[in-house]
Amino acid sequence: MTLPVVLLNKAGVLKLRDGHPWIYSDELAAPPSAGDTPREAGAPAAGLVALEGPVGRRRGYAVHNPRSRIALRVISRDPAADVTEDFWRARLDAAIAARAAMLAPGEAACRWVHAEADGLPGLIVDRYADVAVLQAGCQWADELAPQIAQQLVERHGLRGVLARHDGSFRRPEGLPEGVVLLAGEVPHAVRWESAAEGGPIVRTIDPWTGQKTGAYLDQRENHREAARLLPAGRCLDAFCHEGGFALHLARAGRSVLALDGSEAALAALARNAADSGLAGRIEARRANVFDELRALVTAGESFAGIVLDPPAHAKRKGERDAALRGYKELNLRALRLLGPGGRLLSCSCSFHVGHEEFLGTLRAAAADAGRDVRLVERRGAARCHPERLAFPESAYLKVFVLEVTGTW
Repeated sequence: MTLPVVLLNKAGVLKLRDGHPWIYSDELAAPPSAGDTPREAGAPAAGLVALEGPVGRRRGYAVHNPRSRIALRVISRDPAADVTEDFWRARLDAAIAARAAMLAPGEAACRWVHAEADGLPGLIVDRYADVAVLQAGCQWADELAPQIAQQLVERHGLRGVLARHDGSFRRPEGLPEGVVLLAGEVPHAVRWESAAEGGPIVRTIDPWTGQKTGAYLDQRENHREAARLLPAGRCLDAFCHEGGFALHLARAGRSVLALDGSEAALAALARNAADSGLAGRIEARRANVFDELRALVTAGESFAGIVLDPPAHAKRKGERDAALRGYKELNLRALRLLGPGGRLLSCSCSFHVGHEEFLGTLRAAAADAGRDVRLVERRGAARCHPERLAFPESAYLKVFVLEVTGTW
């Protein structure tokens, strides 16, 4: 196969050597050459190119998008790799096979493919029971999406595959937005069970309109662990969405106040609670969480355990400082609702807020709240969202469990 060649400058070669899978446009020495001969018919689509350094040495392969600041997404650093269709199929199969060992018996929802962390640039695939929801965040993944969807249906017995391309993540790539059925059929209500001590949790999501691909699968294991980490007694689930934390806490015998600003999310929570036999243990309340936390403090309310899982406060680097202020205010109010022995499970999914920055914000919130606090546990995304060491963008979710040991 004859491919166009992209020449990297010194910075690009260093980035490639260090293992980061993204090469930016200013790390290229020159635009892709036309090549001596046209690319062979049937070669992988979406700008597959060979990589060379300043001295002309072959250094691997990537997918190229001249419209994006992320000009190259590296797929292999092996100059001898045979990057044909079988190459992609093998990686897809390997990613899915790796997830099989992560699921509890009978559990049927997880992330099958986690983009660059699985060596499949820009490709997200989440499985919910007998359907999958796909997101393509780069041109290569977008062009191969129909073929990948057909493979998922044929080789894994799925009912259908949906593309959720309705997010701003596609705009930097110059890709159109929308929701598209790629294969088979995908209903608006998909139901599955999650294992939990005391009985299964039944959940139903709408893949067509739900958050992200329908649910927050990156919190899948943290939902379950919350029942172990938070004390017995009354608990608060703030930004509850459709109830991942609230349902597991209720199954473990807690009474839960669940807060969210979305009427649709609370309706989904009510349905999930009823289907799981937990309706009597969860009080769902529509509210602005910032305002409601302040009102709960003013009213003298208290809780044994609190979960704070807000949406990303900093989707861009320039929003970082405002995000830190928001996180501090949320956690300060939550800590004021906890007495000695109370625990807070606090989350941030903002990549632009680092682990230590977020921990420092929690430290400052504890001081202003007049609470002595110890760190009980650090957690991250579920194992089906693997972290690639050379790709810090894959380590976006931060979860800290804190315990109040005293007040002043």
